[in-house]
Amino acid sequence: MSKILTVSVLIFISFLTLGNSTELVTLNETVYEKNLNTVSEFYLEEKEIPKSFLIRLVPGNYAEFGIYYATTGPNHKLGKTNFFYDTTRLIFVEVTSEKNNEFYLPSLKLISFADGEYAEDFIEYLEIIIKMDKDKFCKSIIGKEYANRNPIKYHSESNKCE
Repeated sequence: MSKILTVSVLIFISFLTLGNSTELVTLNETVYEKNLNTVSEFYLEEKEIPKSFLIRLVPGNYAEFGIYYATTGPNHKLGKTNFFYDTTRLIFVEVTSEKNNEFYLPSLKLISFADGEYAEDFIEYLEIIIKMDKDKFCKSIIGKEYANRNPIKYHSESNKCE
């Protein structure tokens, strides 16, 4: 009898563990990934992306940038869309057209990841930002970890920022 009770309890516990496994996957999802998923839902539903979510789309490091850029991959649910290009453009437009100062430093951080096929667009936005206010650009990159990454570093040197 006690063996039957023990087996029943073990089966019950295994079902509880199995049921919680999806919650564990969700818990392992980073804050960045959660925001990216939220923004992608707005995008796919063709709804306006709130600026508070858009600004948090700017990656804080190369790992997050890898997650963001992976949205261009053929196996990603956003791979057949222009999500990456459209959202980066929205971020840069906030600075260049809307003059939204809240996006100024995040846009420079995003530009510091410029590489490959999208680098040309990032650099064009950087040049627009610098033309808008060279002194602001020079002052804003002081002490930033991304100031030593190209294209920020190159443009900092060519504009004689100190």
